[in-house]
Amino acid sequence: MRSLRRSVGKSARTRDQRVRSTLGRALGIGLIFTSGTALAQQPSEEIPLNPVDVRAQRREYRIMEPSLFKFPDLIKDTPQSITVIPQEIFREQAVFSMREALRNVTGLSLNAGEGGIQGDNLTLRGYSARNDIYLDGIRDWGSYTRDVFNLQSVEVLKGPSSVMFGRGSAGGLINQVSKTPERTPFYDFSATIGAPLQGRVTMDLNQPFSEQMAARFNAMYYQGEVAGRDEVEFQRYGVAPSLTIGMTGPTRLTLSYFLQKEDNLPDNGLPYLFGRPAPVDRSTFYGLSDNDFFRTTVNVGTIRLDHTFNDNVKLRNTLRHANYHLEQEAVAPRIAGAPTETTPLSAISVNRGIVARDRTDDTLANQTDVIVTFKTWGLEHTLVTGVEFDRETTDVTNFTVTGVPTATLLNPNPFPDLSTIRRAVNTVSGTKAFTASLYAVDEIALTRQWRLLGGFRYDHFDADFESRTAAPGAGARRQFNRVDDVVSPRAALVFLPTREQTYYFAWGTAFNPSAEALTLAANTVNTPPEKTQSFELGAKWQLLKDRLSLNASIFRIDKLDARTAEPGSPEQTLDGRQRSQGFEIEAIGRLLPNWNLFAGYTCLDTKVLESKDVQGGIPVQGKRLIAAPEHSVSLWTTYDLTQQWQVGGGMTYVGERAANGNNTNKLPGYGKGDFTVAYFPWKNTEFRMNVLNVTDERYFDSVYQGHTPPAPGRTVLFTGNFRF
Repeated sequence: MRSLRRSVGKSARTRDQRVRSTLGRALGIGLIFTSGTALAQQPSEEIPLNPVDVRAQRREYRIMEPSLFKFPDLIKDTPQSITVIPQEIFREQAVFSMREALRNVTGLSLNAGEGGIQGDNLTLRGYSARNDIYLDGIRDWGSYTRDVFNLQSVEVLKGPSSVMFGRGSAGGLINQVSKTPERTPFYDFSATIGAPLQGRVTMDLNQPFSEQMAARFNAMYYQGEVAGRDEVEFQRYGVAPSLTIGMTGPTRLTLSYFLQKEDNLPDNGLPYLFGRPAPVDRSTFYGLSDNDFFRTTVNVGTIRLDHTFNDNVKLRNTLRHANYHLEQEAVAPRIAGAPTETTPLSAISVNRGIVARDRTDDTLANQTDVIVTFKTWGLEHTLVTGVEFDRETTDVTNFTVTGVPTATLLNPNPFPDLSTIRRAVNTVSGTKAFTASLYAVDEIALTRQWRLLGGFRYDHFDADFESRTAAPGAGARRQFNRVDDVVSPRAALVFLPTREQTYYFAWGTAFNPSAEALTLAANTVNTPPEKTQSFELGAKWQLLKDRLSLNASIFRIDKLDARTAEPGSPEQTLDGRQRSQGFEIEAIGRLLPNWNLFAGYTCLDTKVLESKDVQGGIPVQGKRLIAAPEHSVSLWTTYDLTQQWQVGGGMTYVGERAANGNNTNKLPGYGKGDFTVAYFPWKNTEFRMNVLNVTDERYFDSVYQGHTPPAPGRTVLFTGNFRF
C-alpha cells in the first residue's frame, strides 16, 4: 500500500497499474464468492422459473424490539427517543460504516478526528458522544472506523442514559447490534465496485448444526479512494465468527470474536481561513503521501450467557475482553502567519503540523443483568437490575515531529523532500481505571393505561493516571488519581390509551467525570463530575394499520455544572452552564405496501448559558454549542415499481455548525441527494446501483475546531447481492 501511495503523484502509468490491480482484486474475489451462486440460480431451458414475489424478501425499516436486554418493553412503549437504523437501510444506501449509517439520524453530527485522531467521533443533541459508542451494550472504546459488515442494526438512544450505562451519555448514546447465529441456514455474498475506484466483498454464512447449535461467520475486505479527494486511500478487512449453543432451551451460550484491521492514508482536510473552510478546490490535499498513515487493529472477544429461570425471571451475563491498537501520523493543516482578507490566496502558506501517536486501549468488562416480573398489592412490576465491573487501561505515546515542510494554500505538494523530518518521543502516559456499578429500574403498571418508571444507578469510578515527558528533570513524571462515587436517578410516566398510542414524560440524568476519556491533568484532577439532567415529553403512534411509526418529542438537556477555567488560574471549576433544547419528529415504515419511508427532522437550540472561558479574546458565554446545527433533515424512501424493479432516493440537510467554542470557525449548511435503482432477476439475487451525492455538492459534514475534511464527491457504486 505504501509503495502504491508513493507512486500516485509520480507516474500516471503507475496509477493506471494500481487501478487495474485493485479492480482486478475486487472483481476476482467477488467473482469467486458469487459465481457458484449465480450459476446455481441460472435458469435452464428445460425448467421454467415460477413467478417470485420479490417484495416478500424485502424487509421493512421498522424494528419493534430493542436489542438491549435492559430494555424489556417494545420501542414504541419505551419512554425515550430511540432511532434504529436497520440492515435493510445499509443495503439500499450502500452503507459501509457506522458513520455513514448515522447520517439517517437527525440531531446527530459527525465530527472530524478529535485532536487529530481519526475514527468515529460524534455529537448527539449538542453534546459529545465520542465516549458513548457501545457494542451490544458494552462500551466500544477504540478509535477506529466501525464497519457494518457484522452489524444487524445501529440503535441511537437520545437523552441522558447514565441510569443504564454509567458515565457519559449527556446527549445520548449509540449501540451497535452484532449479527448472531440463527436457526435457518443461509449463505450471503456481496460484491461492490465503484467509481472512484473502490472494491468491497463481504460474506455472511449461517449454519445450524442441530436444533440447539448454530454458527455464523462474517467477513469483509474493502479498499478504495474518496471521490474528489487527491491521495486519500483506505483499506480494511475483518472477520467475525460466532457460535450459539442452546438455541431453543432455557440456557443459551453465545461465543463471538471480532477482528478488524485498517490501513489508511488519512484525511484531515482543509484549514479554516477567516472562519470558513479555505476556499480551495475540493481535491486539495495538504498531507504527506509518503509519510502519513492511520493503522488500527481491533480484537473483541465476548461470552454471553442467557438463562430463563421461569416466566418471571430472566438473566444475562456478558463477559468481554477488547483490545484496540492505533498507530497514526497525519498532517493537521493550519494557516501560517496572519494573512488578511486582502492577502492573495496565492501568497498564503499552510503549516503542516503532524499529529503522531501510538495508542493501545484494553477493556475487560463483565455485566450481569436480571429482569424480574412480580406483583405487590395488586400492582404489576417489571424490575430490571444488574451489576457491572470494568477494568479499562490505556497506554499512549505521543511524538513530536519537526522539520516538516510547509505548503502553499493553492498548490500543496504531497511529495515534498522529507529528509528534514525528525520524530522524537514527547510524552508517554497511561491510565488504569476501575468501575463498579449497581443499578435498578422498576416499571410499575398502575393501571392498564398508566405506567410509572423509576430507578437509580450507583457508579464507583477510580482512575489512576501517569505521564512521563521526554525532558529530564523535575516535573518530568506526573501522577494523578481521581475517585468519583455518583448516583444517577431516572423517572418517567407513560400513558397508553390504546395499543397504537404512547405518550410519556421522562426525566433523566448523566454525569461526566474528569477522567471520562481516561486522561487526567493538574487542572482537572480536583474537579468533580459534570452533571446533566434532561426533560422529554414525547408521543409515539402506530398508523396506517400498523404499517407506519410516527414519533415526536420535545426536550431540554441542561448541563448544570459544566467545566470552566477560572480567570488567572489553570484550575477548572464547575461554574459553567449549558443548554440544548428542541423538538424532533420521525416517520418510519410503509406508506403503501410497496413504499418504504425513513425520515426525520430535528430543531436544536443550544447555548452556553454561563462560562468563564475566553478563546482568542472572545468569551464563550452566549455562544452555540459545537457541532450543533439548528436544523437537520434526513429522508430515505424506496418504491417497488414491480416485483423485479425498485427505485429510491433520499436527501440530507444539515444547517450551519460552529466548529469551536467562541464560534469564530463555522461550517456552512449543506444539502445533498442520493439515488438508487435495484433489479431482482430472481429470488435471492439483487443487482443494485447507487449514486451518492448526485449533484456532486461540495460540502463539509465533519466538524473539528482547526480543520475539516471535505465530504466525498459524486460516487457511483454497483453491487451484486446473492443468497442461497
